[in-house]
Amino acid sequence: MKAVEETIIGQPLNRVDGRLKVTGQARYTSDVPGKNLGHAVLLKSEIGYGEIAEIDTSAAKAAPGVIDVFDHRSGFKFQLPDGNFMEGTVLSENYLPMQKAEVLYYGQTIGILIAETLEQAREAAGLVKVRYTPKAPQASFEKAPTHAPKEVDGSPATDTHLAPGVTSFDEALGHAEVKVDAHYETPPEHHCTIELHATTAVWEKGQLTVYNPSQWMTGQQAQLAQVLGIPKEQIRVISPFVGGAFGSKAPIWMHTAVVARAAERLQRPVKLVLTREQAFNSVGYRPATRQQVTLGAKKDGTVLALRHHALTSSSVASEFVEPAAHRTSAVLYHVSTIEVGQEIAPLHLGSPCWMRAPGEAPGMFALESAMDELAVALGMDPVALRLKNHADAHPVEKHPFSAKHLRECYAVGAEKFGWAKRNPKPASMKDGEWLVGWGMATALYPGYRMKSSARVRLLADGTAVVSAATHELGTGMYTVMTQVAAEALGLPMEKVRAELGDSSLPAASLAGGSSSVASVLPAVQAAAFSVRKKVFELALRGSGAPLADRKMDELVMRNGAISAGDASETIESVLKRSSVPQLEATEVSAQGDEKEKFSFHSFGAHFIEVRVHALTREVRVARVTSVMDVGRILNAKTARSQIMGGVIMGLGMALMEESVVDPRNARWITSDLGLYHFPVNQDIPEIDIHFIDQPDMNFNPLGARGVGEIGITGVAAAAANAVYHATGKRVRDLPITVEKLLG
Repeated sequence: MKAVEETIIGQPLNRVDGRLKVTGQARYTSDVPGKNLGHAVLLKSEIGYGEIAEIDTSAAKAAPGVIDVFDHRSGFKFQLPDGNFMEGTVLSENYLPMQKAEVLYYGQTIGILIAETLEQAREAAGLVKVRYTPKAPQASFEKAPTHAPKEVDGSPATDTHLAPGVTSFDEALGHAEVKVDAHYETPPEHHCTIELHATTAVWEKGQLTVYNPSQWMTGQQAQLAQVLGIPKEQIRVISPFVGGAFGSKAPIWMHTAVVARAAERLQRPVKLVLTREQAFNSVGYRPATRQQVTLGAKKDGTVLALRHHALTSSSVASEFVEPAAHRTSAVLYHVSTIEVGQEIAPLHLGSPCWMRAPGEAPGMFALESAMDELAVALGMDPVALRLKNHADAHPVEKHPFSAKHLRECYAVGAEKFGWAKRNPKPASMKDGEWLVGWGMATALYPGYRMKSSARVRLLADGTAVVSAATHELGTGMYTVMTQVAAEALGLPMEKVRAELGDSSLPAASLAGGSSSVASVLPAVQAAAFSVRKKVFELALRGSGAPLADRKMDELVMRNGAISAGDASETIESVLKRSSVPQLEATEVSAQGDEKEKFSFHSFGAHFIEVRVHALTREVRVARVTSVMDVGRILNAKTARSQIMGGVIMGLGMALMEESVVDPRNARWITSDLGLYHFPVNQDIPEIDIHFIDQPDMNFNPLGARGVGEIGITGVAAAAANAVYHATGKRVRDLPITVEKLLG
């Protein structure tokens, strides 16, 4: 079989679902209509720690329209799943709600009220009276006990790798001529997705259908099965569109199971949409970090020793580890002695969870800030320092990187940005009343690939349907699935339709870890190739068939027809002549032993210019140049959009985002979009994005790695480094505010 001549993959094509979204026709989980729906409101704890002494629901139950109220006395039974990540049976929070009177954090689910209308449910929820026996919550690092987790990503919590002949980290550091030892902090951050978390649960003849915004269709199916104690074959999860997730919609949160139990008890559908305030206390956040980075180098810039220890917040309800050191300093630079460490501090807050580049985002802020400090101490250009310590192989695992073009990222970024014109002296570049600062940092993210399957059907009318239980988070999955299938089948894009967002489709992996493209699309391509082979075989059969005298390797599929030389036949004709209503193939794609040979990572470089007002210390971002090495680009437009979103989120992390807790009751103060600040249009300049676009064929058959998360990594450090260059003041605790620059 010859390759298809038209190239669809890589083109900057519009989203196939774009019109649905901009016209409001795309249906999200809270848009699900339903007959006989009960509308639910969660009852949430109003103390940070203690017990429920008494709960009185009598007035609420007597209110107009109320169907029922359930709490910890109602006998809702749940069980914790076994936590097998590869089988999808992990939860966002390993704490079962409404089982007992204890309260471990403010906003914990203590009950659910269902009424005929949402307005009636909200009104009645205010009639529930709860009396507590409060205790003093622990809501900050200062007095919290800390401990090391059992492991971090399969490695020891403190993991030391010494150079040959060196007996300790301190010995290696003692050989250094220039040292940096600095402390960095990042606050908690919330996901703030446009689409609120919502669940509609429908039981029918023992089958449960759950409409839930999902990054992990088959995972949520498996999680619910174990939590509810029923076979997963009795559960269907539907989520055709997701309005933002960033990690918060991967495993289920337990409100989904509560809604399912309520619907089962009432024998009618129940719908719940969280409020914006509940989204701040119910569905996770990025934990706070305190990080210490120690670097020791020769005068020529060779780093001899790197130590990076991280303390991150967690929850007394459920342990979560944000591996800020292990995923950054143990990977990026060629350093002969490396030590990374991790501790966690459980607090009386809801459980943290994955948030865009968990570990890498805060970890790269610390590491890349420290590298900039080292460059200043050495009197060395920050790009040159990074090139001096460039790693061709993983410094700990020792495997070569599967495909690495980081040097090109630095070169392209520096050239596009005009880095050579930078005056390295702090506060030396000015524009009127504004101090001008230029900073840069490296971007880093692993290349993850997981087992996934996909089905392709070629129909009698010459159209095709490609199906997988994958997800559309706004990332463009409908579009790239269509592109890959269309190119493999030789069909125009408009003749291919993608189906996803339904656990009844062929099982696919989670949309997390920037793994969807790398995992699902190879399966789509393989299924399309299998179908193409089948239609070629039919085209060669039958006396008098236009292509009967041709050979398989002569055939080309293009514009809905199979051809060889001047002979051709349409797909419709082939299927009709062969009395075949459709051709179908399902294929599974999984990683083999490649991980034993290579280390899979994506890389990039950010260059940022900031303006800091000389008097007021207001910070404005003037321009950003980002260059990414993420393997083959499947759609230049959607990939650029993903990197842009990551950069904007990184600028928010650098300059604005901060979740604040009231220590008296462990309540999130910043619990709406008025108090929680993040960038809007006027805060963000034009972002100049470039891709190296070199396939990583060691990684998967498409040569493509994910692009969803790498865009945020390194941005906060590049911005902080630029602020230092503009002002001479080093801010090591995010966000960088006017007060910190004036102080």
